[in-house]
Amino acid sequence: MIKNIFILGLLMIGLSSCFKEDDPIPPHQKSDVKQEIIPLTQYYVNQVYFNLSTGKQVSTNNKNNFDLSFSCADTAFIIRLNTAKFMKAGITESTDMTKVTDTTGLNWKFDKSDGNPDSTAFVDWIKIDGFDTTCSNRVYVINRGFNEMGFTLGLKKIVFHNLKNGTYYFSWSNMDNSEMTEVTIKKNAGYNYIQYSFDNGGGIKQIEPESDNWDLLFTQYTTMLFTSEGDAYPYIVTGVLTNPGTLVAFDSTMVFDDITIDDVLYLDYSQAADRIGYDWKELFGDINGGDYYYKTHSNYNYLIRTRKKILYKLKFTGFYDPDTGEKGYPAFEYQRL
Repeated sequence: MIKNIFILGLLMIGLSSCFKEDDPIPPHQKSDVKQEIIPLTQYYVNQVYFNLSTGKQVSTNNKNNFDLSFSCADTAFIIRLNTAKFMKAGITESTDMTKVTDTTGLNWKFDKSDGNPDSTAFVDWIKIDGFDTTCSNRVYVINRGFNEMGFTLGLKKIVFHNLKNGTYYFSWSNMDNSEMTEVTIKKNAGYNYIQYSFDNGGGIKQIEPESDNWDLLFTQYTTMLFTSEGDAYPYIVTGVLTNPGTLVAFDSTMVFDDITIDDVLYLDYSQAADRIGYDWKELFGDINGGDYYYKTHSNYNYLIRTRKKILYKLKFTGFYDPDTGEKGYPAFEYQRL
């Protein structure tokens, strides 16, 4: 029941569009169908960026290697949590970091998985109105979530001070006020986001590849599911997120091998980052008892229009390493249309 409701929610996402008549697809020779297996590993510790045009796994990183992502777009001020670790944050009423000592009364927030910048835990850290910029300077408490083995990663306090001339300014510390740290992060042109980790005293990392060099991110991420009563609750899932600017449509009626470009031009395309998501596979058996397995939906087709305006069709064919039988190895077929 939860899965069915969630699928309906995805299908009704408001961020959708069809191709305009003045927005043509570049002419090309239709390519052969290609196959790929992505090594997330059985505990889903890897994040893998994939480029459909080159057929390459562009980069792979441990999902625990960072905590925050800072937007590098010229006019953007978005700060995101690493949702692969089930991170969340709560804003306090205080502007004095030293006076925040616990999490009493906090309203914890998660980043929405659709990528909407208005639905992030840090959405209120700054207000920009024309030439006027106002920073709240309020203290956030960050719950760093847990690693692939289920161990909690602790709490941090943080205050975002400013964004000036393409540079973010912020301070953070442990809950006992130890490790007081001042940080500046300069936007990195050519990338969507630059990352920051609290580990080992803190450090800036460029984990995400250049913005024009990837299309799909295979990863765990946090999303909202719904009970049969319609109540929302956060849950960590394993699936696919798309590069901002990528459009995706879903179909379950056509035969994958028969799909042509004429069949898909006017489908309902969405720019939601989680439009491919996680439910191309289904769980069977008893997950609590350990006797379970995943099966992919062979009739689920995803039509992907990349940032370079190239159309692909894609379907998933497995979730297990063909040699070892280990879960965490999404397999798929794809073809340029």
